[in-house]
Amino acid sequence: MKQTIITVICCLALLLAACGGKDQAGKSMEQLHKEQGIPVRVKTVAAENFSKDLSYNATLGGSSESYGLSMLAEVVAGVHAKVGDRVSAGQVIVTFPKTTPSAQFEQASTGYNAARQAYERVKNLQAAGAVSQQDLDNAETQFKLAQANLEASRQLITVTSPISGVLTSLAVNPGEMSHPGQILFAVSGTGGYKAKFTVPDKVARSIKIGTSATATIGDMELTGRVSKISLALDPYTQAVPVEVSLPAAGQRISYGATAEIRLHTQSQADAIVVNREHIVTENGQKYVWVDENGKAAKRPIETGMDNQLQFEVVSGLQPGDQLITEGINLLSENARIRVAK
Repeated sequence: MKQTIITVICCLALLLAACGGKDQAGKSMEQLHKEQGIPVRVKTVAAENFSKDLSYNATLGGSSESYGLSMLAEVVAGVHAKVGDRVSAGQVIVTFPKTTPSAQFEQASTGYNAARQAYERVKNLQAAGAVSQQDLDNAETQFKLAQANLEASRQLITVTSPISGVLTSLAVNPGEMSHPGQILFAVSGTGGYKAKFTVPDKVARSIKIGTSATATIGDMELTGRVSKISLALDPYTQAVPVEVSLPAAGQRISYGATAEIRLHTQSQADAIVVNREHIVTENGQKYVWVDENGKAAKRPIETGMDNQLQFEVVSGLQPGDQLITEGINLLSENARIRVAK
């Protein structure tokens, strides 16, 4: 019994000692802050160039883009290139059967051959003095007309690339049916890139032709300018179509790649810039914490433009001020601080 009482007393003593140790540890931390200061990190305020950016995603196409169109309701006979191929202006990409009734290619070919033979015969006769110059002129006119008809018929059944560049899309395969006006393929020029996207009507008023833009694709970056702003809203998105032209600048980026496009709509030289997370807002007023001779001071500020992540500070901070960037939540006015290295 005596042994049991001694054991209980020892346990109570240890428990009280532990509780007392916790209280002492808490007091020691508060005392440490008072004696040595609250640990913070600071950044020396300096003027810098600041721009307000608008960010959008877009697919990169060629600086110039052209399309091959079908003029027939007919089955595709052949496709003579694949996506990614370099093609030349006039190169045949898609063909239709020569027997297509609406193209009348065989009739046009027969008429051309007959007119050519007639023209050659009359030309020889005229050289021998057997027919007049008028007869030769008439034969030549018929030959040129037959030649034009054959070419028009050929263009219906052979669709060629309008420009030199890279074949970026194919909408048909051999054996598939096409219809008049259908886009069969697209070709992008290789002189640079173009990004197309839409922006809200309100935003469109803040940009203009020539506005600086940057396209980021992975670890690659292209710099260009806004080249086109539509005067009408897109009927489907109810937004304004915008195009940005980007010189290749030696970069090799695949057409169709998705890029982040940043439009630099406003810029300010020698601006004081503060990250959003370093600003405290109370009752509509913005503040920052600064180091003033080892004491924390809450400084009211006024801000100008922002890019959603950073704010331009137009009053309240000066170059050389020591802006507190870490430990903000522990601070109070005039609290002693210690700058962590």
